[in-house]
Amino acid sequence: MNFWKLLFRSWFYFRIGYNTYFAFLIGFASNIIVIYKLGIAENKILSTIQIGLTFFAVLALLIMVPLCISIGLYHMRRTGAFAAEASVGTESNPYMYKIIPGKEREVFLPLWIATVRGLARVLDREKTMTAEEKRQLEDILSKADALLKGEFIGYSGQQSLGRTA
Repeated sequence: MNFWKLLFRSWFYFRIGYNTYFAFLIGFASNIIVIYKLGIAENKILSTIQIGLTFFAVLALLIMVPLCISIGLYHMRRTGAFAAEASVGTESNPYMYKIIPGKEREVFLPLWIATVRGLARVLDREKTMTAEEKRQLEDILSKADALLKGEFIGYSGQQSLGRTA
C-alpha cells in the first residue's frame, strides 16, 4: 500500500472514530450538563424540585432516544435528503465505474466475457444475430475489456476528479 493511500485511509478512519464515537459522546454529555445547569440548577422555579443530574440524564435519554430514532427514520424514508446523499456517494465512489479488485477482476468478469464470446460465435454461426445486435455486443465487450484494464466506464467525470484507484 502506498503512502498516500495509507494516509487517506487513516484520515477516513480517524474521522469516523472521532465523529461517530468520540465527538458524539462528548457532545451528548456536554449538552446534558449545560441544559441541566442552565435549565434546572439556575432556574429559580425548577431548582426547588431538586432534580439531580443523573436523574435528568436518564430522563433525557428516555425522551431523546425514541425521538431521535423517529427523526432518523423519517430522514431515511420520507425526505429527499437521504436519497441525495446516497446519490452523491454513489457518483463519487470510483468502484461504481470500475471493476472491484479481487474475485470480480480475476474470475467473474473474465468468465462472463468468455461466455459471451462463445455465445456470440454460436449465434454468428447460426446467423441469428442482426448487425445491430452484433455491434451492441461488441460495444459491451469492449467496455468489459476496458474494465479489465482498470479503466473507468460510464462516467467520464471520474478522471477529472483525479481518481485513479
